[in-house]
Amino acid sequence: MARILAHQCRPVFHQRALRCLAWAVMAGSVWGKLFCLPAFGQEQQKPVIKIIATGGTIANTGSGRIPFQQVIADIEKNFPETLELLESVEFEVIDLLRIGSQDFSSQDFLNIVRTVNKVIDEPGVKGVIVTQGTFSTEETAYFLHLLVKSNKPVVIANSQRLHGAVGNDGDKNWVDAVSVVLSPEAIGMGAMVVTNQTINSAREVLKTSVRPDAFVSGIYGVLGTIESDRVTFYRAPTRRHTTTSEFDIETITTLPKVEVISAYYDADPRIIQAVVDLGTAGIVINGFTNGGIPYRDQ
Repeated sequence: MARILAHQCRPVFHQRALRCLAWAVMAGSVWGKLFCLPAFGQEQQKPVIKIIATGGTIANTGSGRIPFQQVIADIEKNFPETLELLESVEFEVIDLLRIGSQDFSSQDFLNIVRTVNKVIDEPGVKGVIVTQGTFSTEETAYFLHLLVKSNKPVVIANSQRLHGAVGNDGDKNWVDAVSVVLSPEAIGMGAMVVTNQTINSAREVLKTSVRPDAFVSGIYGVLGTIESDRVTFYRAPTRRHTTTSEFDIETITTLPKVEVISAYYDADPRIIQAVVDLGTAGIVINGFTNGGIPYRDQ
């Protein structure tokens, strides 16, 4: 009799167990969604930031320029307070150049933009950081601002002082650039220059000195600031850029030769003719404010 009862109870036990298991699975699914838990056997993927390294003081030491992978390793070793942020991201470094930015050629500018466009929309990529020297940061930034075809953040980080030198600003600038790329508010802001805990739009940024606070945004002001616990944007660029720009890198193979001539009192107009005779494709006059005419033909 006992055996029969035991046999008859087994289906009831199995049904209850199955119901409990089903409820557990459903509950696990709900909680997993609420807390974004990874599936069994899978690790949660880290966001990827591409580093396009081109040299500059940010990767320069008293003994010469070093790979940017070494710069990152030094920051993690010397500043453990950065580990929580840096270990939350996967960095993929492309050592494109290792020169001072004063030595960039027009072809280098094209290669930087093409590389950014190539990697920025890869799966998992959150954004791109370009590291370079301060000499042509403005030019690279605006070039990227006009030619990158993505709304993901593109940030330029640089340094006024050698890596490892007293008061080095490059390490801080680069760590802040990582924070900006990870900020949801940075999407759609175009190319930015991050220095001295400020975020500058590529269109307005200017270098004014050789100090860490050299990069400013004139009358329009910075886009935002970076503090130890947050990135804050106060305004956004409204002029056309990146995905809304009319320029297309795919149609550009070389940059035409354009000369820049400064306007000044008693300027000789024959200088312009001399530049034309050299076969230049265009001339930019670095002139006076509206209405100022540097030369009048008497």
